Amino acid sequence: MGKAGRWTECNARKLADYRIFDVSSCERESEAGKKGTFYLVNSLDWVGVIPVVDTALGRMIVMIRQYRHGAGSLCLEFPGGAVERGEDPALAVGRELTEETGYRAEMIVPLGTLSPNPAFMTNSFHAFVGEGCTLCRDQCLDEHEEIEVLLVPEREAIELVGAEDNAHALMTASLFLYMRYRGLCL
Repeated sequence: MGKAGRWTECNARKLADYRIFDVSSCERESEAGKKGTFYLVNSLDWVGVIPVVDTALGRMIVMIRQYRHGAGSLCLEFPGGAVERGEDPALAVGRELTEETGYRAEMIVPLGTLSPNPAFMTNSFHAFVGEGCTLCRDQCLDEHEEIEVLLVPEREAIELVGAEDNAHALMTASLFLYMRYRGLCL
């Protein structure tokens, strides 16, 4: 059996810039002497939050429905977005939560940091839970955003993830981390 090792970057260059991501080619060499050219997608880090509203009926999750151009369909998701350069991910997720839903979290708890696709993407996804959320203002959406806000019972939100209009891999990963955080059956 072979042994995996680190690779050293010998040369890199940006090939294209598409505003929300760029593509680069990197020449790298392994510790074992293998060489190759690899193509990477470089993007800002992303954040997502599972916002919790405590009600007389129990824990409710703030979810959003929006059209996703990559999937070509409406998707039911947890709020989130991009981390601006130099921005703390916890601050970014609080900002995104309030902009997209009008809710503010009393406490933001980190759940974990994941690599969306380590084969060719260089960014990270930071998952959070927002405890004690309350509605504090109207949505403040970006120019091309149309977002419907829904309050979903926690159990129903768990059951919805992975369904037809909720097949977003990062939402599923966030939910796994949330269930671990809550000590729910895995």
